Amino acid sequence: MKPFYHSSLFVHYLFLAVLFFNSCGRQPEIPIKISRMEQSLFTVPIDSIPTYVSLWEEQYGELFDLYALNIISVGSPKSPEFPEELTKFITHPDMRFVYERVMAVFPDLNEIESGLGKAFYNYSKAFPDRDIPSVYTLISGLNESMIVTETAIAIALDKYLGKDEDIYFRMDLPSYMRQVMDRKYIVRDCMENWITTEFPFNDSINNLLANIIYKGKIMYALHKLLPEAPDSLIFGYTPSQMRWCYNNTEQMWRHLVENKMLFITDHFAISKLINPAPFSFSSTIDSPGRAVTWLGYKIVTSYMKRNKVSLEVLLLDDDYQKILDKARFKP
Repeated sequence: MKPFYHSSLFVHYLFLAVLFFNSCGRQPEIPIKISRMEQSLFTVPIDSIPTYVSLWEEQYGELFDLYALNIISVGSPKSPEFPEELTKFITHPDMRFVYERVMAVFPDLNEIESGLGKAFYNYSKAFPDRDIPSVYTLISGLNESMIVTETAIAIALDKYLGKDEDIYFRMDLPSYMRQVMDRKYIVRDCMENWITTEFPFNDSINNLLANIIYKGKIMYALHKLLPEAPDSLIFGYTPSQMRWCYNNTEQMWRHLVENKMLFITDHFAISKLINPAPFSFSSTIDSPGRAVTWLGYKIVTSYMKRNKVSLEVLLLDDDYQKILDKARFKP
């Protein structure tokens, strides 16, 4: 009797089955190729910089203009003095040293490309009608961490050399700032900056409640786009700071309510609570900066459990009072 299968065909199908089962459990990703502007700028022959300016303008477009004017402040690429000013930046000993450190810490970007590929796969599923940006890296002169245009994200690698980087100590940067200047935050920061650009804060009444819930929506979105990331990475906290938030949710909310702080509109007071800082509440230095964004995240999580809306509908909803009411938040 003939066998019911052909041996070579059986081996072929067996190989495909093994390949399929091995791939199960792996998160799909969109291919992301990062263009390294810092390498392009810092490796050209110095006397060739004037020739390369037009090529960089063509290659990087609006990003190059923004970088030159607003980030490293060497003027417009259209200016006759621009090649000389850019040369001064590129050849400055401090910038050469920073470039060497960047290349030592980031000889390749494979891990970051993969992380962004997974995050943007989730992004494309949540927002199928929205575009995926091009991604670049650069050296900002330690000015900015991220630069975002309508079509691109640029990562300033000199702001992610690691919290123990000697350059940061020499700059006397405080620990709460150095804490997030690490490569593990790059993908998270890219996604936060892109989402914030795509879904900007918008409310006719700019009070603390609106800011808290808006930040909470962004944190909720980050959890959805980076499902394997722990809370500590999403919020940029140490494990002990994260535990403080877990253990003091009720106390934080009570403090805001009893002191009638939810509807304050003072920009300075709001900024102190929602922006990076050594601590949030003057009554306890154990409270990490921006701790109120944890409250916003918990409010939004409660809202989404009770209201079946898509992530895009949530991010487009600027009725923050409605979100609070429908969340029925009870810490």
